[in-house]
Amino acid sequence: MAVVPMLPNIARFGVFEADFRACELRRNGIKVRLQDLPFRALALLLSRPGELITHEEFRQALWPEDVFVDFERALRSAIKRLRDALGDNSGNPVFIETVERRGYRWIAPTHQPSIESAPVPATQFPESESERRVTTIVPASSRRVPRYWLAVALLAMSAPAVLFSLHMRQQTPISSVAILPFDNLSTPAYDDAFSDGLTDEVASSISHLEGVRVTGRRSAYLYKGKHADLREIGARLNVEAVVEGSVQHSGDRTHVTVQLNRTRDGFTIWSQTYDGTTADWFQIESQIATSIAHNLARQVNAQVATIAAPVPEAHSLYLEARYLWNQRNRAGLLRSVELLQQAIARDPNYADAWAGLADSLIAIGDVEEVDPAAYLPRAREAALKALQLNPNMAQAHAALGMIACHYDYDWPTAEREYKKAFELNPSYASAHQYYALGLMAHGRFTEAQEQLDLARHLDPLALVVDVDAALLNKYLHDYNVVIAISKSVIERDPNSNYGYAMLTTGYYCEKRWDDWRAADEKFPQDAFTRALANGRRDEELRELRKLIAGAQAGATRPSTVVRAANRIGNRDLALYWLEKSFAHHDYWELFINVDPEFDWLHSEPRFQALVHKLGVD
Repeated sequence: MAVVPMLPNIARFGVFEADFRACELRRNGIKVRLQDLPFRALALLLSRPGELITHEEFRQALWPEDVFVDFERALRSAIKRLRDALGDNSGNPVFIETVERRGYRWIAPTHQPSIESAPVPATQFPESESERRVTTIVPASSRRVPRYWLAVALLAMSAPAVLFSLHMRQQTPISSVAILPFDNLSTPAYDDAFSDGLTDEVASSISHLEGVRVTGRRSAYLYKGKHADLREIGARLNVEAVVEGSVQHSGDRTHVTVQLNRTRDGFTIWSQTYDGTTADWFQIESQIATSIAHNLARQVNAQVATIAAPVPEAHSLYLEARYLWNQRNRAGLLRSVELLQQAIARDPNYADAWAGLADSLIAIGDVEEVDPAAYLPRAREAALKALQLNPNMAQAHAALGMIACHYDYDWPTAEREYKKAFELNPSYASAHQYYALGLMAHGRFTEAQEQLDLARHLDPLALVVDVDAALLNKYLHDYNVVIAISKSVIERDPNSNYGYAMLTTGYYCEKRWDDWRAADEKFPQDAFTRALANGRRDEELRELRKLIAGAQAGATRPSTVVRAANRIGNRDLALYWLEKSFAHHDYWELFINVDPEFDWLHSEPRFQALVHKLGVD
């Protein structure tokens, strides 16, 4: 037992209180998210209210000498996060005053309890599981200076940073991490293309680390622009650590700051800043990924580490193109194809650009464009070129799997490519999702559910995985589950067109027309089914003729006519356009043998012939 001062539990200022035993900041009794470093900065400021604390004093107090960090940038980031938590404004401060180029000063009235010396167990200090054998002994001289009581608390809170540095190699390697979207601190004229692109590239690099699960993009991006509590993020994404950062772009100069934080306690494991020009972007991404891998106690994949840097202009075009691809709208996808072609023209050996081109062409040909034949063969060529340049690219193998499944109807090849993608990148959630869809088409529902569960584990908040789960339950004829899942998707995203499409599908299959009409009023569906739901036969036939005319003119996919003909029970028309849809290489043709809407056609020889050609019998 060591003799140390009895530290006060709480310091109060305004509606806030800082609890130094729990290392928590609370507002009106409700906990406010504040990471370890900003909280320790708060403790130092509160230890000397009204006094200027210089940058150097912050450095000496917050960062042990053997912890590597760009402290100037990290300090600015910590003060910014502290101000955000307090609702303070640097231009008109209530709590923290900036003294230009010198440091910071606490200016708010603060209630500081008195202190009494008493023998207390050293274990009353905050400690993590790996720090239980550490005893903090406060020098006797500190007991004679009451105003330093918070500095003592600061010393106790600083101990984990020292211990982590000294025992880094003894730490259990972190096995799960989320790369949160980097904050874009650039001028409004500069969009998010670079900050999002940098985030995605770092995540892609980290996903190749053996033994590390990286949360999928769709889940991580739900936290874009938000600063949620790290423990909440850790729980929702099921990760042990998160990477956070910011990007400031001005002219040709870019300033990037990155932090690796533990989710269970907000401890900053590592932070660094990077400055460079457009020509340095790829090297910056590589340096960030290498540093994160080191601090996760992992080794960088040698094949990834030796990838040659692309031509800088090509890399810039690639980042912008991938940003547009992620928007998932037709105009953005078409523009992404143009940008990727420009990138390839500048650097024909840029494998990522070829793989990106394949993804953009697939997205257009699969969903956005009426003529898959104009896009999917080109996508195959691009993916093959990417693999020629980099045989270990999981993204390109997954692209070939989609083309084989959705366009060629060649399931053995598709399955082989998907499994190769998993082998190369176990964190690639989308590949598991794509594979699940192919398994559904072949009636392998248990395996499809397993793949969706894997995709959800890798990308816990991705709504598209739940949409596919609703689709699977349609094929299982469990329409109540379809409806329940769809409602859950809409609750989380009220503007989800896929959520409403599956909800109305569930209502259609159950013939719950009142519910269908109510959903249609909130999020309009197709005019043909609306006429069907309202019992307007003349309108049904009018809309059907429009669909047929559009398909004949090449403006509408044949599958839309199939769906309408099927729903009114026109056997000959449905079979005719099913055959047209097969010749058109339509993606949705794959599911006719498991979709309950086609059950009534199973006895038809023409239908069975199509099922055999599709390879889904």
